[in-house]
Amino acid sequence: MLNVSQFIADHITGRQKSMFAADIGANRDKLRAEIEGKRVLVIGGAGTIGSSYIRAVLPFRPSKLVVVDISENGLTELTRDLRSTYGMYVPEEYRTYPLSFADPVFEKIFRAEQGFDIVANFSAHKHV
Repeated sequence: MLNVSQFIADHITGRQKSMFAADIGANRDKLRAEIEGKRVLVIGGAGTIGSSYIRAVLPFRPSKLVVVDISENGLTELTRDLRSTYGMYVPEEYRTYPLSFADPVFEKIFRAEQGFDIVANFSAHKHV
């Protein structure tokens, strides 16, 4: 099976570690304090940047993750990827909604979810 991370390291970036690894490591305790047990909403979470953000946040164990994106296929792929990645923490309260945050139903869902501690908006019209 293709290891995408290894392929990227070998053929695209030419480096084995993230450029941010040192900063994340130096601030791991602060990040954990800010994210662990928190309720997280990611808008545009199925895209390149949004899904990367999700993968970076999950090791800090939020209690809830809600992902909104207009791409139902992208949300499905994200969910499959997260659940099939060995050792990846996915909170029990993990939900995806295939809709635009500009849709009237988004407000109903937002209220029904009873608030979030962290809201990250990566919605865009173009793919990166």
